[in-house]
Amino acid sequence: MSDTSPNWQTELAKQRNRIAADRTLLAWIRTSMALIGIGFGLERTVNKLYLGIETTSNSPTFLVKVFSLLIIGTGIFSILMASFDYQNEIKRLQKPDYYYTPRQSLGIIVSGILVLIAVSIFLTIWRQAIIN
Repeated sequence: MSDTSPNWQTELAKQRNRIAADRTLLAWIRTSMALIGIGFGLERTVNKLYLGIETTSNSPTFLVKVFSLLIIGTGIFSILMASFDYQNEIKRLQKPDYYYTPRQSLGIIVSGILVLIAVSIFLTIWRQAIIN
């Protein structure tokens, strides 16, 4: 007589992986909301400080708005990718033959985007400092 009941150790491991995936998604939501909040807050603060000053493509307010939008966009991208990754992980956990498959880290991607934004900000400020 063959035993068709699931292996309880495997099921407990899947349960732990499911809970870990939930925690990871919540951490990405928190990080994404922080990025969106920072971008929004930066734009609003500069907008209030420079109230009444015309916004042109060379003005500081324009550059801050662009960088704020990039930061907000990074937050939106992060939350979308984290949700997509979470759904894929849940689908993989539901399969009876769950195997680990290496994939690109979302943290590395988001940190790369933030580094690009930071370097852009640095170069823009440096260029303006040299011009003035």
